[in-house]
Parts: sequence; C-alpha cells; structure tokens
Amino acid sequence: MAKKLQMCGTEEEMREVAAKICRNYLHGAWKNVDPNEMYFSKVNGGLSNFLYLVGLPEDPRKVPSYHIRESSPEDEDKCELKSPSFVLEEPHKNLNVLLFYSLSVEKHKKCVISLISGLVSAINGFRRSGCAATIRRLVGGWPLIREKVLLRIYGQVHGERAMDAIVTESVIFTLLSERKLGPRLYGVFSGGRIEEYIPARPLLPKELADPAISMKIAEKMAAIHSLELPLSKDPNWIWKNCYKWLKTVKEDQAGGGLKGKNAEEERIIKMMGAVDFDKELKWLKKFLATVDSPVVFCHNDMQQGNILIFDDMGTTNQSDTGEGVEDKDLSSFEDANTSDSILSRMSDSGEPRMVFIDYEYCAYNYRGFDLANHFQEWALDYSNPVHPFYHFNEDDFPTLEQKEIFIKEYLKHYHANLSDNKELNPPTVDQVNQLLYEVEAYALSSHLLWTLWSCVNAPKSQIPFGYWEYGQTRLDMYYRLKQEVIKKGNGVAQKRKICEVDI
Repeated sequence: MAKKLQMCGTEEEMREVAAKICRNYLHGAWKNVDPNEMYFSKVNGGLSNFLYLVGLPEDPRKVPSYHIRESSPEDEDKCELKSPSFVLEEPHKNLNVLLFYSLSVEKHKKCVISLISGLVSAINGFRRSGCAATIRRLVGGWPLIREKVLLRIYGQVHGERAMDAIVTESVIFTLLSERKLGPRLYGVFSGGRIEEYIPARPLLPKELADPAISMKIAEKMAAIHSLELPLSKDPNWIWKNCYKWLKTVKEDQAGGGLKGKNAEEERIIKMMGAVDFDKELKWLKKFLATVDSPVVFCHNDMQQGNILIFDDMGTTNQSDTGEGVEDKDLSSFEDANTSDSILSRMSDSGEPRMVFIDYEYCAYNYRGFDLANHFQEWALDYSNPVHPFYHFNEDDFPTLEQKEIFIKEYLKHYHANLSDNKELNPPTVDQVNQLLYEVEAYALSSHLLWTLWSCVNAPKSQIPFGYWEYGQTRLDMYYRLKQEVIKKGNGVAQKRKICEVDI
C-alpha cells in the first residue's frame, strides 16, 4: 500500500486511493463514498508525510446511505493473534502488549495494526460510554460518523526497523488521543493512518513570538513533559537517529545516489561530503554529557506547523501552510459529537486555544532539546510558496527575555503537574538559569540532527522542499554556535541571541 500511495501522482489517482482507504477503515456513509463526489484536498506544509483532507460530499443528497461493513479489511491476513477483543474491558492496560508485539516476530506486524485498530475503537467507545458493556455493543456496530478526516500517507521511512517505529508511533498517537493531548486515530495501515480532522489552523511564524501564545505553548509542552508512558526511558533518540541517518547518507554516497538537480545542489552535496559527521557527533556527545538535563517525554518537533490554533476570528489566508486548515469560518465545522474529543477541553477564559500535532518524532529525550529545538524554529518559516519552500530569518530568534518568559511559564506548570497540590509557583532564578544553559547547549544537537535529516531525505523524498538548502542552513547554525561554545570553554553564551554570535 505504501509504495502504491507514493507512486500516485495525479489528483484523480489519489482520490481513488483515498476513497478506497476510507471505505475500508471508516464506516457508515464512508462505506460507499464516491471518489468523484467526496471532498478531497491536499494539505501542504508536511515535510515528512503527504497529507490530505477527505470528507463526505457536502451536498446531503450525495451522501451514500448507511451500510454496516460485514468484515474487516484485514480479515484476509490470518495470524495467531486473531481478535483484539482483549482490549475491551480495560483498553488502557494493553498498550504494553501492543508495544511487545510491535518488536516481535515479523508475522505479527499486520496483526499489531489490527490490534491497534481494536484499541482505538475500544478507547473511543470507552470515552463515549464510560462502561465496558456499551463498548461490547459498539463492537457490533459503529460510532457516529465523522464528516471529514485527515489522511496521512507516510513519506520516506528509513532503517531496518521502520515498521516497528510506525507501530510504536501509532500506539503513542492513541495514548495521547486518549489523554486528549492530540487528535483521535480512526484507522492505521502499513502506508499511513486516518486521523481526526481538527478544524484549526497552524500558527503563523510571527505568532510564535506573541507572549500569550508563547506562554500557552510552554504550558502545553510542560503537560507533555509530565506524561508517564510505557516506553523506553533510555534517552538515545538524538544519537539513534543521527547515526541511523548518517549510515544512510554514507550508503547513498558509496552508491553514487547523491546527485543534485542543479549546480547549487551539487555545490551543497560536495560541501556536505567534506564534513566529518562522525567527528562532529563524537565531539557533541562528549560536550552534552557535561550538561545535566532531565529526561522527559518530548515532542521533538515543536515547530509552527505542528501547533494548531483555534482561530475564533474566522478566516485565515494561510490555508496551505499546515494541517487541518481551510479558508472558512470555523463555526461551520461544529461537531455535535466532540464531547470525547480534544475539542472538548478548550478554554473559555480568553486564552489561546491550541493543540499539538505530529508526534512522529516523540520519544523520551532530554528536555533541553525540546525547548532548544522550539526556539530554533522561531527563525524558520515554512510558508514560502517557491523553492526552497522556507525562509530563514535570523532576526526572529528569541531574545534572552523571550526565552526567560517561556521558561518561567514552562517550569511553573511542569512543577505543578508533578506536585500533589498542583499549585502554580514561580521558579527560582537558579532553575531558570539552569534551563537556559540546557537550551543553549542542546541547540547544537537540534542543528546537527536536522542537518542529517535533510541529507537523508533530499535524494529520496517526493515532498517539494529544499532539503539540501535547509541542511546547509542548519549546518551553518551548528558551526556558529559550536564556535561560540568553544570560545567560552565549557560554558554556553546566555546573554545574547544565537544570531548575534561572532564568527
């Protein structure tokens, strides 16, 4: 399925594929949806996946009649684990079982996808009903129909354990959905998944610096960092990905697969080929070993496109910059069945209402990385409609004062989340300074990691993006910050913006 999806080039072909997926994994009117009548729109802004907004026909007369599906789309895939029924009584306790099977014998992998689907159905039903009896009744029928969904088709996946990573991500996605920290999962298959459509828009790059929005991001990041999930707590995410991607880059170089489309790309490829990444990773690993940063559950990709805001002011002209976005009044998307959704936990106090999405890179990691990575994204704007499809604006890096505001809000909520009384107390000066130190240090790892990510995606990805140019941008920032670190000995500059570093 994944290979077929990536090969589909025209809108008509993708409509057919999207309709087939929705017919197989959704229910009710989706079972007989006509590709030519359904709503279908490509969502731009994804750098790792292909995104499509798919909906039932807007004209009620064209919506197919309700038919209950007789069998599951995976029925033909026989395996020893035949039924996901074990998740019905207490679905939350079976995530470790799913994670175990995701790392086990190859023959179980399609079955794991089926089990995840069962878990999704059970958790969704559990939240609606509050009792296992109702869940059993829902197994024979279907929950209420969603008129629009987000279809995510995986882009490039790398490494021998790519399938394991996809399965684990789906489990995490389901967990966060159950805790109302992310969209709901409606279906998962080998080439992608079907998600809840969130009627909101991604943040604009300049909005990251808005104090109210920035403080709300800090609060929500603290909530994610406070989670306890049934995953490995070994903080090897940075190094695992860096070395995995570096291995792929070396293989591409040896096989002659690194070829630019023009003279500029050839220049960058030649420059990248001269970089001793093994040496840089060795130095960086040794340096970060001296930085004390707590290990928490991190998002690891907190950029503006992954932060959706519920814009009560109505329309937005940024409909092509991120997920779940349309140029319509959001009130038109009111859903009578959102009491069990992330939409039900929005504030009425006048604070910005937002939700984080795209947890594909989430893992236990050093908290300094998550904050540092977010701050680097302030200067990167992915809404550029022409090549290289991003802007780099050095003047947009957060100032020391802006970092301190964010960090104070983050620490206040993080400590409250971990305390018994949940009181919001201001952090101490030492706590703020320590996290500032972590942030400046881990900015190095953010730059080097996304440099290698760019190099590994550039020759393979079908997503229109200037990967080589982006890799050079991140590598340049890495070298600039590294030079500042070396100048200061083992310390990291905290009194100036990164963009003010002397070279």
